[in-house]
Amino acid sequence: MEDLRAGIQLAVGGLLVGAILWDVFATILVPGPATGGVSIASLVRRIGLPIGRRLSRRGRVPGRRPGNGFGPLILMLAFLSWMLILILGYGLMLHALRQHFTPALTGLTQAFYLAGSSVVTLGVSEIDAHDAARWIILLAGISGFGVITAVISFVTQLQAALHQRESGVLTLCGMAGAPPSGIELLRSFASLDMRKGLSKLFLEWRDWSAAVMHSHLSYPVLVYFHSVDAESDWLQILEAMLDAATLVMALTDEKASGPATLMHRSGSRLAAHLCRLFRLDPKDPDPPDRDALDAALGQMREMGYRVKTLAPPTVARFADLRHDYAGRIQTLARHLGADEALRPA
Repeated sequence: MEDLRAGIQLAVGGLLVGAILWDVFATILVPGPATGGVSIASLVRRIGLPIGRRLSRRGRVPGRRPGNGFGPLILMLAFLSWMLILILGYGLMLHALRQHFTPALTGLTQAFYLAGSSVVTLGVSEIDAHDAARWIILLAGISGFGVITAVISFVTQLQAALHQRESGVLTLCGMAGAPPSGIELLRSFASLDMRKGLSKLFLEWRDWSAAVMHSHLSYPVLVYFHSVDAESDWLQILEAMLDAATLVMALTDEKASGPATLMHRSGSRLAAHLCRLFRLDPKDPDPPDRDALDAALGQMREMGYRVKTLAPPTVARFADLRHDYAGRIQTLARHLGADEALRPA
């Protein structure tokens, strides 16, 4: 009976250790969301997101997206869960081999303490291990050191990806209005006599969208890291850029229409892939208001843009272009905790 109990503890402990090591490998080293097995980070996100939304609404600043600390919290809780489950798994295995120690382990508490000191590579135990127990302790030390090193490297990669994302966002802070909008972005470029610079801007944001899609699909937790400037969050800036591209493509004859098309395609793909990643079901955006479009056309004419006539085909083209991204970005904003939809073009 004792041998059977020890065998069950060894098997359960081994399964726990194997599952966690695979989860760390799949989460950190394999690009994209973890597949197969149990994803601790995804589990923490699904459980914690509703709680985080509710708590963040208390005393929130108007107009500010809630839950700025949710992304780092996912990382911290995932790391703690990995370490605790590793300690649990190795503790069960060491307790099953308690007779292989001098003196023998007296209980589960002592086994967990010994496993914990091995996983975090403290080595404070004065108990001598023999035979198979030595290899379990050695494996625990290697596993713990590997997980800690992988997490540190992971955080460094996240910081690099965030820096790349935010560097593009910060360059437009103050130019797209507060909250950001496409028409205000076009107005800023016109007032600075930089209309010719729109082509370069759209091409830069085409590259930005591709880079963000790669990093955020590889490491989904990045989506929950908000921007430094609460009034110009990355999702709002993305929508403003897409709105500006749509206005140029549908309502003007500017040379920037070609680069705007490339940016529109890249940004729309980013929004579509993020919705698919989190299994969100976006709703179709409201049809464009004819009066609002006519007002935008008049403003752009005053800014010096070569605008088209607001004929039914022009309105239909504007609606089709905005349909490619608006509903998805609105859905993403609500998923991240925004109570109100982002401002339209």
